Amino acid sequence: MSADDNKFWNRDELYQEVWSTPMRTLAKKYGISDVGLAKVCRKLSIPRPGLGYWARKEAGQKGNQPPLPPLKEKIVLRKPDPRKEPPKLSDSATEPELAQIEKVERTASEVLLKRGNMSHPLVAQARSILKSAGADDRKILWAGGSYLHVRVSKDSLDRALRIMAAVISAIEDAGFSVGVETGESKKSFAKIYGQQISFGLSEKTDRVEILAPPKGGLLERVLTFGGKPVTLEPSGKFSIEVWNGWGSTQIRWRDRKSRSLEEQLPQIVAGFMRIALAERAEKERRAAEERERQLRAEERARLEESIKAERSKIRALDVAASRWSRAERIRSFVSAAHDAAVQNGQPVNPGSPFGDWIVWAGLQADRLDPLKASPCSVIDRIAETAPEYPSYYSYGYRKPDPVFRFPKPVWRMQ
Repeated sequence: MSADDNKFWNRDELYQEVWSTPMRTLAKKYGISDVGLAKVCRKLSIPRPGLGYWARKEAGQKGNQPPLPPLKEKIVLRKPDPRKEPPKLSDSATEPELAQIEKVERTASEVLLKRGNMSHPLVAQARSILKSAGADDRKILWAGGSYLHVRVSKDSLDRALRIMAAVISAIEDAGFSVGVETGESKKSFAKIYGQQISFGLSEKTDRVEILAPPKGGLLERVLTFGGKPVTLEPSGKFSIEVWNGWGSTQIRWRDRKSRSLEEQLPQIVAGFMRIALAERAEKERRAAEERERQLRAEERARLEESIKAERSKIRALDVAASRWSRAERIRSFVSAAHDAAVQNGQPVNPGSPFGDWIVWAGLQADRLDPLKASPCSVIDRIAETAPEYPSYYSYGYRKPDPVFRFPKPVWRMQ
C-alpha cells in the first residue's frame, strides 16, 4: 500500500472497524469527532451499530450486523487531517510552577473572596468610573477611558467588583501583577510567568419578550413583523474570559446552576496560570520553529552557493577543454601545412614568409592552450584604442576589421 492510499478511506476496513470498536473510541484513533466519523460512514454507505448494541454485546448477546451493501459507483473520500494535540502542561512547566498551580487550586474560594481588596487602585478606579457611567441598549454599563474590563449592569456592579478584587488579589499573592492596557483594546491583563494574559468579566443578557400592545394596532404589526418583539435584559449571570489562550485550556468560566463564579475562583486563577504556561510553551515552540526555518534557509543558501560555484567550475572546465581542443587542432593544421610545404620544396625556415607564419600560428595555439603560458599579442593592447575623451558618437558605428583569407595553398602568402 502506498503512502497516498493511507490518505483515503478504505471502505472495507472502516466497516470492520465500525463493528468491532465503538464510534467514540474509533474516532479518537483518526483524530476526529464521533459525529465526523458518522458522516464519513453515511457518505460511504457503511451501516453503523444502533443504540444499545455495545451494551448487549458486553452482556454476551449476539448483535445483528448487516452486511456491507455494494456501491453503485466508486466513492473516493479523503481522510481529514487529524486534530493537533495540545501540548501537555507537564512538558513545559517546572516542578515549582506545577506545585504553585496545585496550591492555588486547593485554596478555598471563601478565602480568596476574603482576601479580595476592594480598595485596590484598579478596583477603586473601575468603581469610580462605572458608578457614573451610562448604559447601552442592553443596560450594560459603558464608559470611556482605561479601567478594568467589567461589562455588567448597574445592579450587578458590586458583585462584579468583588469577584475582580478576589481575582486580582489571588494573582498578586502568587507573585504576579495585574494592569490595564492603554491602547484601543483597553483590556485588563495579568502578567503571569512572563506572559500577558488579557481577561475581563461580563454579564450575560437574555432576550425578553415585550408586552404586546392591543391586537390589530399598527404598533403591533410593526413590532411583530420579524417575530415577537423582544428586548435584551441583564441576566445577573457572569462569565470571566481570557482572550489569548492556546490549545484546549479553558478560557471561559461561567455562572452555573451547580456552581457560581465565586465558587470557581481557585480554578479561574489556576486556569490563568495554565494559560500563561501554555502561551509560553507555544511561543517557545514557534521560536524553535523559526530557528529551524532560518537554519534551513541558511543551509539552502549555502547549497545554492555551492551549486553556483560548481556550475562555474564546470563551465570553466568546458571552456578550457574547448580551448585546448582548438589549440590542438591548430597545431595539427600547422604541422600538416609545414609537411605539405616541405614536400613542395617551399622554404619554411624562420625569416621566410611562410616560416614566420608557422611561428605566429604556433603562438596563437599557445594563447588558446590552457596548459601553456599565454604569449603576448598585439590584441592585448585593444584597450589603448579607446578614445581618450569618449563622446556620444564614439559608441556609434565602427569600421569592421579587414577581411583576411588564406591563399591556396597556404604557403603562397607574401
